[in-house]
Amino acid sequence: MNAAAREGVLILGHPRSGTTLLRRLVDRHPAFAAPPETHLFGACARFLAADLTAHGVDMGVLAGLDFAGFEDEVVLERLRAFAFSFLEDYAERAGKPRWAEKSAFDIFDLAPIERLCADRVRYVGIVRHPFDVAASCKEFCDAAGVYPAPMHAYLRRFSQPVEAFLHSWADTTRALVDLGRRRPDRCIVCRYEDLVAAPEEVLGQIFAFLGEAPLPALPALDADETLGFVDHKGFGAEQIYADSVARWRSIPTPQLARLLPVVAGLMQDLGYDLPDLPPPPDTAEARRRFVAGLAAGRASRGKGGTGSA
Repeated sequence: MNAAAREGVLILGHPRSGTTLLRRLVDRHPAFAAPPETHLFGACARFLAADLTAHGVDMGVLAGLDFAGFEDEVVLERLRAFAFSFLEDYAERAGKPRWAEKSAFDIFDLAPIERLCADRVRYVGIVRHPFDVAASCKEFCDAAGVYPAPMHAYLRRFSQPVEAFLHSWADTTRALVDLGRRRPDRCIVCRYEDLVAAPEEVLGQIFAFLGEAPLPALPALDADETLGFVDHKGFGAEQIYADSVARWRSIPTPQLARLLPVVAGLMQDLGYDLPDLPPPPDTAEARRRFVAGLAAGRASRGKGGTGSA
């Protein structure tokens, strides 16, 4: 039996990066049971959260229990056993030896989650073109009518949602890449674009890293899998498709050009080509384009004989 035989797996990535697709594919392997999002590890991260006093004391549960005679590692071990037990029971009910967990916002709590799980799990990360992520996040939030809580701090700093999503992508992706560099024996990171273009190859690399045999054929996505919290768009798909690649082209070119420096270096590190964009227009040119667009719209409405009610 190999060293990874009973280890669980955490699937990590910024929301709208393909984590749901990856979870569903992993769940099709006979070794892994991957439920819909449980939010277990995000809750554990909140349990461990602490404010730092002016004197450097972490005012939270670990310090409180330490004062009561419980060392940090004892608390972490009990919390770890609590979280793992639900996933182990789920895998046992599914008749599989290992679990895999994906909750969309775990990546925002990576530091406490890593502290909790340490070397007790394997990490599988997935990254996606940042502008595709930003466009997809905006579409999702517009449809849902809400911005999830982990995004609030970014939206307070950046007035344009696309800019907020790009900064959150940059922060979480740096953390994920850093995890892979620090724990190369524990963490593998793939790209969404590679997964949808060559799923057999990428899945083969992932399962080999996890110590499991590759699947004999690309699995069909199960339309009857367990229902629960999940990315509804990704969950509804019954096959792998690449239609969501290059969605960034829907973002206005001036906005792309202005925001590219936020993510350019990290994009190149991950092997993404930088779009060839003209410099953003100056103020006068932006005003001219705006007025020209209004004039064109008015002319179009005049030709069509329509007006607003």
